[in-house]
Amino acid sequence: MIFSANVFTTHPGHADEFTGLMGNMLVTILEHGVQAAIKVTVSGTDTTEVFINSVFSDMRDFAGATANMRQSAKWVDAYMAIGNSEAVKPVDSFIAEVLPGFDEAPALSEGVIMANMWKPHPGRLADLKGGMAIAKDMHMSHGASSVRAYQLYGGRYNGCFGYNVSFPDMPAMGSWWDAAREDNDKFFDEAGKNPSAEIQAQIIMDNPAVIGK
Repeated sequence: MIFSANVFTTHPGHADEFTGLMGNMLVTILEHGVQAAIKVTVSGTDTTEVFINSVFSDMRDFAGATANMRQSAKWVDAYMAIGNSEAVKPVDSFIAEVLPGFDEAPALSEGVIMANMWKPHPGRLADLKGGMAIAKDMHMSHGASSVRAYQLYGGRYNGCFGYNVSFPDMPAMGSWWDAAREDNDKFFDEAGKNPSAEIQAQIIMDNPAVIGK
């Protein structure tokens, strides 16, 4: 399973134009048969960031869909509108490959995503992956709707491994957070004795209030 993200923020004073351009790009991607959605950061970034996320069954699917869109005049127009706008500031772009054991049927998270980016210490990648598998079982048992671990290619977290915990909505995340606190603390107390990776970012994303509605 592959997912990709293009990340943008807006220049002050251009919110209406920015919102329209993001919504138009999402609609254009969906019209080309790609699973896509928009998420907006609510915590963990310097400014509000908008993620246009797409998901694919494998790299062949990703490459074929990308080639198809690049030949589409409508997609080119939507892409150029973003590039020519003073409202839009590009932040990042990357693709990610979901790790075995975390690769349920390709689908995007329906609500809140808590994303954690980890940079493995040299020689400790297997330990990091093993810890993520243990954490998945623990986090699912406390009410997460899904857990995904993945390797990132490109972008500001190039070479990192992401670990996402998803929830239907903010209240569900809050309930999970409180319920999982004791087990989570025990897990990190033990892992911290000989850490396999260093945290690079912790970001909470939610469905947008206006974009893409």
